[in-house]
Amino acid sequence: MNITDNYRLTSLKHIKKIPTGLDAFALGLYGKFKGRNGVLRKILRFARKVDRLRPEFKDLSDGELRAKIRSVSELFRRRPDDEAIKRAFALVREAVNRKMGFCPYIEQVAGAYALYKGYIAEMSTGEGKTITAAMCATIRGWSGRPCHVITANDYLASRDAEIMKPIYDFCRVTVGCVTGEMKPAERKQGYAAEVTYSTAKEVLADFLRDGIALGVNRNFSKRLLNGLSENMEKILQQTVQRGLYTAIIDEADNVLIDEAVTPLIISREKDNEEFNTICKLAFDISQKLVKDKDFRVDEKNRTVHFLVDMDSRLQEVQEESQESGQQKNSFCKAAFLKDLVRQALIAAELFINGKQYVVEDGKIVIVDESTGRKMPMRSWNGGLHQMIEIKEGVEMTGLKETEARMSFQRFFRLYTNFSGMTGTGKEAAREFWTIYGAPVVCIPNHRKNRRKVGHLKAYATKKAKREAIVREVVRVHKLGRPILIGTKDIDESEFLGARISELGLDCRIINAVRSEAEAAIIAEAGKYGAITVATNMAGRGTDIKIPEKVRKIGGLHVIATECNPSSRIDRQLFGRSARQGDPGSASHYASFEDDVLKRNLPTTLMPLLSHTGMLSAAVVKWAQFIAGRKAYQSRLSVQRTDTWLEESLGFSSGDI
Repeated sequence: MNITDNYRLTSLKHIKKIPTGLDAFALGLYGKFKGRNGVLRKILRFARKVDRLRPEFKDLSDGELRAKIRSVSELFRRRPDDEAIKRAFALVREAVNRKMGFCPYIEQVAGAYALYKGYIAEMSTGEGKTITAAMCATIRGWSGRPCHVITANDYLASRDAEIMKPIYDFCRVTVGCVTGEMKPAERKQGYAAEVTYSTAKEVLADFLRDGIALGVNRNFSKRLLNGLSENMEKILQQTVQRGLYTAIIDEADNVLIDEAVTPLIISREKDNEEFNTICKLAFDISQKLVKDKDFRVDEKNRTVHFLVDMDSRLQEVQEESQESGQQKNSFCKAAFLKDLVRQALIAAELFINGKQYVVEDGKIVIVDESTGRKMPMRSWNGGLHQMIEIKEGVEMTGLKETEARMSFQRFFRLYTNFSGMTGTGKEAAREFWTIYGAPVVCIPNHRKNRRKVGHLKAYATKKAKREAIVREVVRVHKLGRPILIGTKDIDESEFLGARISELGLDCRIINAVRSEAEAAIIAEAGKYGAITVATNMAGRGTDIKIPEKVRKIGGLHVIATECNPSSRIDRQLFGRSARQGDPGSASHYASFEDDVLKRNLPTTLMPLLSHTGMLSAAVVKWAQFIAGRKAYQSRLSVQRTDTWLEESLGFSSGDI
């Protein structure tokens, strides 16, 4: 299959519209129950049949096993039957045993088969999802068509590709990776492999850049069908991907839900001094406004409302600018200036250095609030990014012009075969089915879960909560048990790290500004007496192993320092302890000053709860439900924009 065929396979494929209204509700309910016991029984039955084939292969020499693999792999160039699929999984399982030194559990085989059949497989943290994905990817790679394994970050993409390479080599499958720092030639080489490890952002960005290089428009499909133009071969050399066929998403909830709120945009910066000048003017105007007199901050909806007639004020500014001859461009309009003044106030009042962003090498770098990770290639639009640059006194970037745009929801629906893995999938089962057409199936643990999760500990103020957390750290540390403290933002991780260090305890911190040795620190977080403070998702995908000495005294103890917008994130953090049947525990703290409560509970209710101290798990669940509903509405808004672009701009044929 050549590159033109692959592009046709990807871009000309009809994408079904995402259902809305009652259709979406009904489909969501169906998807929530589709992956229940009946399906799970079939998957486990298949895994046990694979296990029964092991005696047939375990005594073969490596050469004999490779010959068997070669024979079966050729069947996957066409459509294999059930017997071929069963033998394929048994052969790959034996290959893993020989190259990695352990035989995958029946539950891992079941997880790999669930991926092969297009499910979102929920597997608890520590149950071996990396091997599970590699088993499925190996079999998909035998088709010769591209298989993309999507991981949480560049480090995991390169690490997993390297660790799993012996398995792929043994099974006659090429493997590569694509990371952010790679040049186009290296990217092309990475995508040329039968299995490619990368991140959602990189794969989608390369897809959009390839579309720009190909000059995709409504007539592109006709040009493909009528033959290549004289320059087409040269244009094709500028592309890096060879099409989209199979996607296996690791940490599927994070990639497909948490990070799918914002579409990925390819843009180019315009050198526009006039826009920067008007931004500075708007920022200066905002500095003269008085909070609660001229404007009010709406923390729940994260916006600003004017309390005075800003239109007349800014009309005067506009007229003065025009009279002086300073501003005669399209930017100098009262309405546009008003929007920029609002953005300047939002930047000053609602965006905090160390929480939503950091300043690094003279540039504003966005920090993902749900993961604590830096997103150096992203920027806010509508002038907000420029306002934060002015606020922090760094060099301003220019106005950006969009060249290509696509949401992750639409992009992943382009794949012919689509599946994923996560430790927390059932909470989002309805959304996975409604948007991606992938039901969730919960794979049982290999060993019984021994994690002990304590009751929610609630405090009126953040200060009181912090002191209680520090007291618990001191108490647990005296036992010698390792402690992992999960925080929501950089500032909180730095504060707690400093407070613990003041007590003479050795504490290591991981956050967006201290991410260089993240994997190494997390890997040692299970050692006797270790104390690690990290933003909630730091170290995701890295095993925290505990020695026997720690196992005997209770294992790793996890502390969640506040309520997160989704209970999934809480559960992911708790899942760092008690992996693979190890002992472990977790405790959960909350205060009335936590963002998720302030933003989502009724304003009139908060003083009553604070006064009576009636903060319960049910109240937190309520706030998280409201936060989740708001996030879902944001994702629906992205989808509606996709639909509008398809219908209004004529891209409904699926060209891009």
